[in-house]
Amino acid sequence: MMKIRGALLATSVLSLASGSAFASGFGVSYQSVSAMGTAYAGSGVLSEDATNQWYNPATLAGLHDAQFSLATHQVWIDTSFKADGASGPGDFEDVEPFVGSVFLAVPFNDRITFGLGINAPFGTKIEYEDNWGNQVAPGVTSGDFYAQESDVKTLNVNPAVGIQITDNLRLGAGLNYQQIDADIENAATRLEGDDDAFGWNVGLTYSADENNHFGIAYRSEVEYDIDGDITFKPAATGLPAALTFAGETSLDLPAALQLSYVGDLSDRTQLLLGVEHMYWHSLDRLVIDHAGPAPLPNPAVENFNWDDTTRYSVGLRHTLPSDTVLRVGLAKEQSSQDNDNRSAISPDSDRVWATLGAGFKPTENLSIDVAYAHIFVDDADINRQDGTKPPLAGTYELDANVIGAQLNYKF
Repeated sequence: MMKIRGALLATSVLSLASGSAFASGFGVSYQSVSAMGTAYAGSGVLSEDATNQWYNPATLAGLHDAQFSLATHQVWIDTSFKADGASGPGDFEDVEPFVGSVFLAVPFNDRITFGLGINAPFGTKIEYEDNWGNQVAPGVTSGDFYAQESDVKTLNVNPAVGIQITDNLRLGAGLNYQQIDADIENAATRLEGDDDAFGWNVGLTYSADENNHFGIAYRSEVEYDIDGDITFKPAATGLPAALTFAGETSLDLPAALQLSYVGDLSDRTQLLLGVEHMYWHSLDRLVIDHAGPAPLPNPAVENFNWDDTTRYSVGLRHTLPSDTVLRVGLAKEQSSQDNDNRSAISPDSDRVWATLGAGFKPTENLSIDVAYAHIFVDDADINRQDGTKPPLAGTYELDANVIGAQLNYKF
């Protein structure tokens, strides 16, 4: 019984680093509607609006008017689980997350621009119905012991500055203050924890000539020391009442490298390319110290060995004579997991993005961007048995649709 409790504790804390956000791992890609229109290709070298600073702070130097951008995204996720063999009646609860971010850019002079971004770069909201997964006995299924609900939120505040060094070279740097708050629950345990931490980001853009523009940016890891409460339910302890203990663990959210290219095909048409590499190997394992009594294993250790991921993007941007901007994009993104280490909290798999977007300028100071993305996700097999839990084996079927609207105002 103590072995079961230790394994369930480790899995509950692991859920802090899990989620279905439809980016690699549990990252949230939806930070800019204008960038989503081209599947994020070229987003780290363009200076279309204040949202580009998220992908590369050097793009701030290309903004010469004070402005703010408010980006909103509505996400519809279609997910189902097909168990191998007999299964319970439960599946996923419908979840339709709304994601928002705000960015500000204020020039100090014609060479230096200050920026500020407030957004949620990581997070998840997933709910399962009761009695999901493989049926192991009448009225008993395996899925409830791996995940029931996950609600993980982050908030990132990112002041930055972009500097025009020469006519061809721009540099940028920023500081990130980030908070995490998590509430993770399965049939045996519940974990509630929070922390805050700091990170940094840097970048540059370089124009080789009038038609070819390059960008590179790096965002650091954010290292958390999470404190919280761990509740063991009767299913874990065999006791009639739940028990709660203090617990703590360290969690490193991954660094990211962004490469961007924009090529001017004509005065009105641009080819955009992008590569984003996420260093998910930082999530090698979690070591959880807690105040539970012996013989509960202390610390409890969970190994998950996530892989780094890369997203490759290509897009086109065309400006009509009316100043309306048309965008189209395609991206291929890798999964951080495979069949053996896939998490029930994170049914992550390889995916393809197909996007369309447009930008309108109703007045001199106001512009509006809209975009749509359909995300085709490969079926995700899972085959796990953690500790003495019943085995969980089956296939997740996933896809998602995203609609975004963004307001940009110069003042």
